Amino acid sequence: MGRYTAPEEAKRYADDTMKLDLQWCRERGKEFMPVVFPGFSWHNMFPKFPHNQIPRLKGEFLWTQYAQAKKAGATMVYQAMFDEVDEGTAIFKCTDDPPVGASQFVNYEGLPSDFYLKLVGRASRMISGQSPVTEKIPQLAIHD
Repeated sequence: MGRYTAPEEAKRYADDTMKLDLQWCRERGKEFMPVVFPGFSWHNMFPKFPHNQIPRLKGEFLWTQYAQAKKAGATMVYQAMFDEVDEGTAIFKCTDDPPVGASQFVNYEGLPSDFYLKLVGRASRMISGQSPVTEKIPQLAIHD
């Protein structure tokens, strides 16, 4: 996490590093599991760090990582993290209106509370080959 901070950087990382890592692993009979994350912020734990240090961009940042991992040849992905609210990487259902006080949490930018769970479900289908690779973030239906 943190090797890139924007969708364009995630694309470059997949092209310049991930493809070579996957190739190295295949040649040695190893498996490779890239890590993807929705965004990042340590501000809640360490106020000296910027709030929303790596913005989520309403899912675009995360989706780009999944699409690029698949295009690089990944067959599996590690989703960081389900419940890491303190690092701003949580994807579980939570309010878009966090409590106010000494802590300042990153919110879901007005998206539904289950948006990231649904997005990761769609991404999982893309990684497994059940749906086509698309660079454009999908429109999520109510019944996804």
